[in-house]
Amino acid sequence: MKALKLKVIASLLLGFSAASVLAEAPAVPSSINPNNHAAVANYYESLAKTVSEKLEASQHELDEYEAHPYTYGRQGQDLNSHLHANIREYKKELAEDLEQVELHKKMSATEQDRQFNKAKIKSDESAVQ
Repeated sequence: MKALKLKVIASLLLGFSAASVLAEAPAVPSSINPNNHAAVANYYESLAKTVSEKLEASQHELDEYEAHPYTYGRQGQDLNSHLHANIREYKKELAEDLEQVELHKKMSATEQDRQFNKAKIKSDESAVQ
């Protein structure tokens, strides 16, 4: 009976950890037009700012722990490990968000160039006539 309970608990824990690993970056909210790349870039910039704040808070907490590890008792090592894991995840998430910002900024610039070229062609055609 105990072996069955352990198997169920282990499978649940493995399932939750796999789900968190496979989780993707948050999708753009439906209120933002996915073709408006400037707005999408701003959305990812705000996400990056939030993650950056969380990263700084975790780093500050880790620095505090490392300065005074003797005040945390037995749970100190767990806290140290947990903070390192959070920092790793925040850095990864921040890198992904910044990558999305760059991508959408490039796409926005390309779209603006395309619109500018269309306007230039139309003005050239009307000047010829």
